This record gives sequence, structure tokens and C-alpha cells, in this order.
Amino acid sequence: RSAAIGRAAQLLLPHLEGGRRIDAPLLRVAMDAAFGGTDASGAWAWKTGYDACEAATVLFLRKFAPAMRARAASPVAMLPMLAKITSLLPTHTRRSEESETFQQFSTPIPLSFVASLAAAITPADVVLEPSAGTGLLAILAELAGGSLALNELAETRAGLLSLLFPGIAV
Repeated sequence: RSAAIGRAAQLLLPHLEGGRRIDAPLLRVAMDAAFGGTDASGAWAWKTGYDACEAATVLFLRKFAPAMRARAASPVAMLPMLAKITSLLPTHTRRSEESETFQQFSTPIPLSFVASLAAAITPADVVLEPSAGTGLLAILAELAGGSLALNELAETRAGLLSLLFPGIAV
């Protein structure tokens, strides 16, 4: 399941790279391809699709955040760039039983960025993310130079984190 979410994220990444919005039909195509079946057949759920979008965002930030930071005149100038990425993603309109049970509420990227700035993370820091989810806070800590300690109770998300952050124990 985690591997399929990772495959869907890879399929979605070029759309983020091109500045194209990931709408429901596009997400459905990527998820159907990655899971080898449809949501109607039970192969995947929409909440899982949102996780794939967030995983694609982690991949995007790892690839482009250093250039975005260099282009931005200040940290404040990064916020509209991050808001633009957020605007390309579908809103979380569907919840799953697991998301309710584990209280999975994703941190918006601009808020994650502000939190990483407020924490003043340096390469000397180890950043604990006790409920790492899909890694939206963790990627910004990583980009700030911090070492990561990731925890996630949901098995699928823990597996996804292992794919997104290879070499880091989850």
C-alpha cells in the first residue's frame, strides 16, 4: 500500500513541477494506475489520494525548495511560493475511519514553513516529529539541515515515510 502511494506521488510530481493543478480526475487517474484498480472497486480511498498528493509535495520540496529559497529575498517571500503549491492540491474533503481514529490532520505547507523558521533549526538539531504523517513538517526540518526522528502510528503512513525519508528510522 505504501509503495503504491509512492508510485502515485511520482505520477503526480510532474504536474506540480509544471505548476498544474491536481484535480479529482487527474488524481483518480494517478491512483488507479498506481494501485491497479479504482476507488469504486475498493483498491484505494480518497484519503489515500490526499496522502499521495502530500507525498508528491514532499518530493517537490526536496527538489525545488533550495532554489525557491535562493530566489526569495526573505523568508516572507517564500510564503506566496508555498501557498502556490498548496493551491495546486485538492482540498481534503473526504475523511477515512483511520484518519478519524489517528486524528490525522495535515499541517499546511506555509504553516510548516513558519514552524520550521520559528524553531530556528540548525544542522546541530535533532527534530522529533511525533506524529509525522506524510512528512510535511519533516521535509522542512530536513531542508533546514536538522536530523530527523520520525514517529507515526498508522502503518501505511509509516511505510510511506520510510520511502520518502530513506535511511531514517520511523
